[in-house]
Amino acid sequence: MVYLAIALVVVGALCVLDLSLTLAVLRRLRDRPLAAPDLTEEGGISVGATVAPFSTHCVEGMPLTERDLTDGAVVAFFTLGCKPCRDKLPRFAEQAGALQGRRQVIAVVVSGSTEQRYEDEARAITEQLSPVARVVRETPEGPCVSAFAVTAFPSQFAIAARDGEAPTVASVGDRVLTAVPAGRA
Repeated sequence: MVYLAIALVVVGALCVLDLSLTLAVLRRLRDRPLAAPDLTEEGGISVGATVAPFSTHCVEGMPLTERDLTDGAVVAFFTLGCKPCRDKLPRFAEQAGALQGRRQVIAVVVSGSTEQRYEDEARAITEQLSPVARVVRETPEGPCVSAFAVTAFPSQFAIAARDGEAPTVASVGDRVLTAVPAGRA
């Protein structure tokens, strides 16, 4: 009977220790900011960074390099099967249409799959964006994704470009279409 009492006291002490450690962890978590950081603002190169050299082609066959990124241009990245991308796409297309011409907007549609359902979705996104943007389709390791170091989708970048200099990122996130007027970064 003595052994049972000792075992019960030890188990009780371990439970109290576990409870106190759990409460300490919860207290630390409570002190952290409640809002999670916006992944679109952390999903690629930062403001002021130079866009790495790249070379690709738009879906209509025109070549595209970092030197084609003009001052005030917007580069947006969407991936297939991404609910936030689908949700933001109509508003992006609407706002992109308000910019001075589709040459100011590059939309990169990223897909790592050749499954028919993804091909259908890629085609639909391309058709939706083609009237307002130059559309590029590429894999997750593609030249545009690599040049902007995109790790989260959707991601958007406003470009600052001066004659003879490599383009840099002027703004990042959902507000790039409204924060940077076309032709001014």
